[in-house]
Amino acid sequence: MKTLIAVGLLCLAVFETTGQTSFCPDDPPQNTWLAESPYPIYHRNSYGQASTCLMGIQPGDSVAIQMRRDITGGTSPWIYLSEIYSTGESVILYSNSTHVFKLIDDGTDLIAIDSFRLDFNTLSSNGYNHLLTKNKTWFSYEPTYDPANDEYSQLFKFSDADTTNPYSPIVVLDTFDFGDYGINRVNMYNINYDGQIVWYSEKDPDLNIAYAGVIDQDFNLLDTLVFDALPDERINHNSISVDEHNAFYIVTSHRLIQFAWDGTALTIGWQAEYDFVNDGPVGNFAYGSGTTPTLLGWGEGNDQLVVVADGHANNNLIAFWRELPMGWTGISGMPLHFADSIAIPNAQSFSNLFQSIENSPTAYGYDIAIAQFNGFLGYDCDNLKGVQKFSWDTLNNQFDLEWVNDAVNMNGVLCYSSGSNLVYGTGKEDDCNYYYYGLDWNTGEVDLKLLLGMEEDFPDDPFYDQGVNHIIDEQGNIYFSGSRSLVKLKRFPQLVSTNNPINSSFKNYPNPTNGLLHFEQANLNNCQIEMYSISGQKISNWTIHDPATINISALQNGMYYLMLRQEDRVVVEKIIKSD
Repeated sequence: MKTLIAVGLLCLAVFETTGQTSFCPDDPPQNTWLAESPYPIYHRNSYGQASTCLMGIQPGDSVAIQMRRDITGGTSPWIYLSEIYSTGESVILYSNSTHVFKLIDDGTDLIAIDSFRLDFNTLSSNGYNHLLTKNKTWFSYEPTYDPANDEYSQLFKFSDADTTNPYSPIVVLDTFDFGDYGINRVNMYNINYDGQIVWYSEKDPDLNIAYAGVIDQDFNLLDTLVFDALPDERINHNSISVDEHNAFYIVTSHRLIQFAWDGTALTIGWQAEYDFVNDGPVGNFAYGSGTTPTLLGWGEGNDQLVVVADGHANNNLIAFWRELPMGWTGISGMPLHFADSIAIPNAQSFSNLFQSIENSPTAYGYDIAIAQFNGFLGYDCDNLKGVQKFSWDTLNNQFDLEWVNDAVNMNGVLCYSSGSNLVYGTGKEDDCNYYYYGLDWNTGEVDLKLLLGMEEDFPDDPFYDQGVNHIIDEQGNIYFSGSRSLVKLKRFPQLVSTNNPINSSFKNYPNPTNGLLHFEQANLNNCQIEMYSISGQKISNWTIHDPATINISALQNGMYYLMLRQEDRVVVEKIIKSD
């Protein structure tokens, strides 16, 4: 079923607070060093899955579009959300190829607080990654390398001038200069489960080597590994995923590598050679796989995989074993860790410059969805379409194709919400308008379609998704970046489900509450109250009479949905529990 959502271009004068998002119960093992945020790092969690339990926009909701489109610097920006401050607010950290920006959503406007310029050459810099850790500390990088001018890759440690004040400016606490160690071309990072920063470099073309290493958050270099490049191998193209054993995974043009870290020494745990280029495009943005390794499965006895798309003219989804199953002897002609591959139906090569499967997938459990890409530098209204979902069959050790939607263009990194059971993304249609979509996770049908606006001239095209991320916050709002812009889709849940709503004079207070919640309204007798988590799980229920009080002190701090039912009348309220 397709639902076109009601939209308003509104400014909202509502200030909201909410509990922090510390854990989604079906997530991979929690990395406790990451900021307690809906989106603290590249691809949201350490496994690189780009999925969340938070409920996003749903069919029947109303949506207001807020936008800031005066953001300078390079394009293809990524965004992140901070931990919640004592004021109840979070800041948005926005990173493009030249700047980092700090913004805040005050309910009315997207306010720019501060910025920091990383690089002065838009074309040579590719630094989009932020790492958000505890205590309002975060890291970003400047990958430019020009030893002739004494310029080397740098890693920056940032914070607030006042960590209790979200409106305070950005300060640089420290800088790590790789040139001090004779290392250069470092471009990708992540945080391991001990809170240390793992990284790797591009190939040094003169020495035919590359580097990987581990740095602590005080910028002590703990270890460095030098490894030889294979013939014609491009080492660096994608980011890093990390498992709970502190192994981290990279994909090059010719192999998948697991680096093992025991706290003292960094080694190559295993590697699987695979020609990710083959007959595919070989341009600057296309050589080999376009996807960050995505990890599936955890826990003793369960299938544990690392999944990437290759860069062939007709792309395939490839799975490698992180842990070899008992009795596994391998597949003839393939490396031992190769588990399976499956053709991606809607993956059409369209340029030698770009990869057709450039954007990393979204994954949940053993399910994984991925979309056709149309480029970083603008694309036609009559474009390539295609989103598809696969599942891993744990009994037969193979991929199965679950569904294909060949009518939708979603040009960014997809975002799956288990709270909504929708996979979200943006794209452009033949009418040259941009739309925001929600596809049913089980069927691939378009359940949600939101008109964003007409395309404009690139690069000042505010809804153009250049292969970037989508963030769902605790209230179900969705943030994403366009070309030189930041967009917020403000969610208004469909609160009333009948034509006979409970009287608008209904009151509940205090909100936020530390435990007791009072209700007042005439004719509230025999009203049923149900409490739901943000992921839609029913927690408790009561029958109340007017006036009434319920006690939710046993619940953890955070946001909940309170549904009141009286005969054929229903209303939903958001409740904040905060000690």
